[in-house]
Amino acid sequence: MVKSDLVKSVLFPVFGSYPNVLNFGQSNKLKSSTKDKKILYLLDGTGSMGEFINELGECSKMVMAKKLIKLVQDSRPDNDYDIVVFNTRPYDACKLDGVPEPNNATYFTPLVPELDRIFKTEHKYFSVVFMSDGLPSEETPVAHEAIRKLGNITRENGVNPVSVAIGSDADGLACALFAGNRGFNCFIKYNKDLEGIGSDISNGVDCVYEELPNGAFIPVESDNSYYYVSTNPDGETVKPTRELVEKFLNLVIQKHLSDTSNFATLRSYVEYVVKLLDDETDRKEIVEKYNKLLETVKRVAIQNAGTPGIMSATASAYRQASHQV
Repeated sequence: MVKSDLVKSVLFPVFGSYPNVLNFGQSNKLKSSTKDKKILYLLDGTGSMGEFINELGECSKMVMAKKLIKLVQDSRPDNDYDIVVFNTRPYDACKLDGVPEPNNATYFTPLVPELDRIFKTEHKYFSVVFMSDGLPSEETPVAHEAIRKLGNITRENGVNPVSVAIGSDADGLACALFAGNRGFNCFIKYNKDLEGIGSDISNGVDCVYEELPNGAFIPVESDNSYYYVSTNPDGETVKPTRELVEKFLNLVIQKHLSDTSNFATLRSYVEYVVKLLDDETDRKEIVEKYNKLLETVKRVAIQNAGTPGIMSATASAYRQASHQV
């Protein structure tokens, strides 16, 4: 249980018919140093990764994956890395210049014992980044269970999982199984999103998590605070501030992004929630800000309508547009 003397609660109006409480507090976990530690990339090296990443033919999925790895590593001079490429089997760890050309079929299952072996024999990683289009050659339920196991192995070893779905035809939901309930889930298909997704990956790599009584994990932000929504107040109720209102809106909105029919309701909801603030300027600025955010994300949702990656695409767009950790 989170220590009660560290937690305060704010009761907010509802989206739908259920009350929500925004709990917030200072983390009692110190952020450990990642200097001189390594990042492990699990890179899909199968034939489909050689296909164009989008309808513009900007580059192949593999080229984009390598661009992302280079971008992240160039920004982290204190962290070395290894890449384990896999197709029908996992290959020996390599660097970027050792990544083979995409070929062969996609089997996630053989990667499970290999990741387990890596952690048992050489536990030197603080994050594992899973990069794939999520399109298996083995039976889909078998592939999904393997991806879920890979994420579980990562978390059980105290390591941050980050999943990156690559390509307009990527199965973002399958890739998200790796991130699970404690990790970052990203989606990319255009060159213009490279820097934003690179930043998302780095945030996911560095993130510290607080475990709640229900077993959920909540990211601790850069100010060493954590926030979560529950249905029961715990601790002192405080007057909402602009920061807390925006935090609450972020949490609620991200729960309802997958259905574009919610967008009009969410706009009305923003106008309702801001009435909790006394300052008229704050209320006006928040409404304008979130109208723009929702419009940006709606365009992404429409662009990705009918694709497996719509949920991860909209979530990623919202994180970038709202400048969230």
